[in-house]
Amino acid sequence: MSRTRAFLLSLLLLGFLDGCASVPPPHVAASPLTLPSEERAQVLYSLKEWQASGSASIQTARGSESFSYRWREGPAHQELSIYDPLGRTVARLTADSDGAELQTIDGKREKAQSLEALLAKVLHVQLPARELPLWMLGLTSGASAVQRNAEGLPETLHSGDWDIHYLRYGAVGGLQMPSLLQADGPEGVRLRLAVTRWQLGAGS
Repeated sequence: MSRTRAFLLSLLLLGFLDGCASVPPPHVAASPLTLPSEERAQVLYSLKEWQASGSASIQTARGSESFSYRWREGPAHQELSIYDPLGRTVARLTADSDGAELQTIDGKREKAQSLEALLAKVLHVQLPARELPLWMLGLTSGASAVQRNAEGLPETLHSGDWDIHYLRYGAVGGLQMPSLLQADGPEGVRLRLAVTRWQLGAGS
């Protein structure tokens, strides 16, 4: 590893110890000190905890729906909170080794074997919940085809029945992280996901 890469990696690990990294506002210039794509992938695959929040929209033949979200990943736990335009928690989905649970705004609870089954009940469309965290991080595991940009970052992935397009990245704690992506699936389903805040590493 060159001195420059070692320096970048040390900066990145120091950032993780702080437990928080976020996409800079559009008017703030991104730091040029970011890891190359190969080292970036190694760091992200090793992450045990992270959190992303932002806004999303889903388009289907029946219409479109927009919402805000927060996705949290831990060593043995997942949590997805979905919010309405007023910031109220419409649904909270959690999953661990024992299964998944959905709690709605009216206090109702429902359990299932997988997060994917409950997510379909909330969003009224079938989304690949297992792959979503990888797509959000910009990782290519499970993809059958990958196109990369000039910096070596994923630009387009083909995964199962889905095509994922990375429309924008932002510098976060020494890493280039997706800040806008679009996933096109079967039957004209389109998921558009904006990440306005990332928290990477312990403390997320």
